[in-house]
Amino acid sequence: MRIGIVLDWNVNASSLMRINCNMFRELGKLMNTQQNFTITALRKNTLGIGDINQHYDCVHIPNMGGYAFPSENMLSCKNIILGPSGIDEVIYGEEVFFDKSLWKIHEPLIKKEISRWPKHIEKISAVHVVANSELNEMNQYLKIPKEKMTVIPHGVNHDDFKPPKDKSKTRKIILEKFELKDEPYFIHVSEINFARKNLFRMLDAFKKAKQKQIPQKLILVGKVLPSISKKIEQYEDVISLGFVSDDELVSLMQGSDAIVLPSIHEGFGMPLAEAMVCGIPSITMNNHAPPEVVGDSGLLVDSHSIDDIAMKMIQINQNDLLSTLSKKAAMLSKKYSWERHATEIFSLYSKTIKTNQRWNFNENYDVAAHRTLATVIELFATDKKDILTQSLLNFDYSKIISWAVESGLLIPQCKDFLYPFKDWLISKNKENENESN
Repeated sequence: MRIGIVLDWNVNASSLMRINCNMFRELGKLMNTQQNFTITALRKNTLGIGDINQHYDCVHIPNMGGYAFPSENMLSCKNIILGPSGIDEVIYGEEVFFDKSLWKIHEPLIKKEISRWPKHIEKISAVHVVANSELNEMNQYLKIPKEKMTVIPHGVNHDDFKPPKDKSKTRKIILEKFELKDEPYFIHVSEINFARKNLFRMLDAFKKAKQKQIPQKLILVGKVLPSISKKIEQYEDVISLGFVSDDELVSLMQGSDAIVLPSIHEGFGMPLAEAMVCGIPSITMNNHAPPEVVGDSGLLVDSHSIDDIAMKMIQINQNDLLSTLSKKAAMLSKKYSWERHATEIFSLYSKTIKTNQRWNFNENYDVAAHRTLATVIELFATDKKDILTQSLLNFDYSKIISWAVESGLLIPQCKDFLYPFKDWLISKNKENENESN
């Protein structure tokens, strides 16, 4: 099987790109072990033109956050597999728009895209979703037939997210880094769209819970609009850190008592699963995907009830509940791994695609490596793009391979897409160096 995977459906959405990175890397490990399929990184604007259908048995778009449907040129590809996740705008409309003035602009665009799903869904071979609730919502709102969908949950990188060796020490160190007192805290992972994250109901609930003398402060991480930052400052014991690095996020999670995520809608809720791996319980919404994700390792709330959210912030401090839920979170988190995710994605490929088994793995691997390298250059090599693009035009891969080995494999946004071809890149680079000497 020759699989083309689209990288740039949501290239500027960091959470969705992280899904793509992890899946591609783990599929690459399977490819190198099994040697019965290849994966190639593609750009969406290359679909439907040239020799795409001759080179790929399947085109996969794995990180389709939102409601948008593939364009007409993409639909000419054979065996298209889609991975949509999170259609909060479709379900809740204006309520989840942080700028209400945008709703009038987006509403007709959303309706147009929604209409394209039932109209063209027969051109899609398979759809994978992250939870049973998503399956039902995609069926209800986008009219995707249930029999066309498979539930494959996201994973968590267990090398990064893990229980702390010493929780008290971890908390002390990370709080010192941000010049904060060593005190217990809840953590909330937010985003620019504070409306979907239900930020101000959560803050009002925290204010009520503090009146009952809960010991925690509330730490917010994630980008926040300046106007919202000013409003957050009005809440006592709430600390907004803004954007933090991946390492800082892990430490902040490990040091927290619980993650609070009472969103209006979550298609999956990656921060919940990441917190679980760290042994951190949750206070989260009682509908959509989160109840499936956290099971009995968290407390569920009515997202529209400030009183309910506040009550759960109080309750989690009672009767050793924090310790009990923490143990459950760590246990249940074992089912969320990118290795498992990739294995189930490969199984979906195998069920969906009928191919001629007479093909040469090494030849196709070579093509996959070259094309992936070209895609990564176009998307991520901003500082060297002119030089490297000229090399592509001249079919001279020596400079490109050298860049990949010396820089590309170290750059966070592209290293996971090059990792499956790491040995090939190093070998080719040595060949090029020997020829030039």
